[in-house]
Amino acid sequence: MEDEQWARLPVGAREWLQEQVGGKTISFASAAGGYASGVAGLLTAAGTVFFVKAVPVDSPSAADYITEARVARTLAPSVPTPRLLHEGSAEGWVLLVFDVAKGKTPDEPWPRDHLLAVMKMLDGLSPGLTPSPVRVLPTVADRMRGRCSTWSQLIANGSCGLLSIGELSLWEREHLPRLARLERSWESMVHGETLLHFDLRHDNLKIDEHGQICVLDWGRACIGPDWVDVVCLLLESDTGSTDLESLFIQSARAMGADRQAVDAFLTVLASYWRHAATLTHDVPAELKRRREFSSQSTLQWLQQRWHS
Repeated sequence: MEDEQWARLPVGAREWLQEQVGGKTISFASAAGGYASGVAGLLTAAGTVFFVKAVPVDSPSAADYITEARVARTLAPSVPTPRLLHEGSAEGWVLLVFDVAKGKTPDEPWPRDHLLAVMKMLDGLSPGLTPSPVRVLPTVADRMRGRCSTWSQLIANGSCGLLSIGELSLWEREHLPRLARLERSWESMVHGETLLHFDLRHDNLKIDEHGQICVLDWGRACIGPDWVDVVCLLLESDTGSTDLESLFIQSARAMGADRQAVDAFLTVLASYWRHAATLTHDVPAELKRRREFSSQSTLQWLQQRWHS
């Protein structure tokens, strides 16, 4: 039976892929996970397996696919990420072909040794990613701009979309002026020159039996301070710990982080996820659950930092 995702691709796109991988007979198996609207899976041709990603050019995800290809073309071989083999377009689809990443997606909650290994890997990558080898990328502020005004709107209007002041926790209400102040000024504090992945969820990483780590999907890449990726790593998946501060300071990247800048970044992440968690229309249940989890984790981390 033909794979449903493969069947979504127009004939011209399938023919382009078949030509790139050099196989007269090919098979395709969809990959699980992710929230993009495109096609992703393993393409087998003449005994060789490739990882394929495809998305319509008019999809909101198309820009991420194009960014991912730009980053993959530029990264040094020392960066543990799948090699981009082919890129192109056909019949209105963006098409990417990669090597297959080795290893398995880390479990959740994160095994502590795996989490610390990823943090150590990030520390080792910092010199080669600073300054960013990929030019003309958005900054962290560019990525977040227009998506994080929750605290300011709550102060001004008493609500932000479906979220009202009455739904806030006591801690949020007591600290709302401080949250809004940092939300308004964060862009002037969170800046740097490092190439960031900016989406280090557990399912964007693979770890093999030898402990080798592979980083997947650089579509949200941007430029900013190196510690931002450590923050994202700790907040976008279940670390199995409520003491995120003690994990954060084990990273060499955290050693150079300005405390107020970290507070400001956590504030805007909480702003984004607090509002996003209220959006349910056409949002997959798993994505909604993760937004709620990240919102709670970010606020708990801020509470810990502001009470220390």
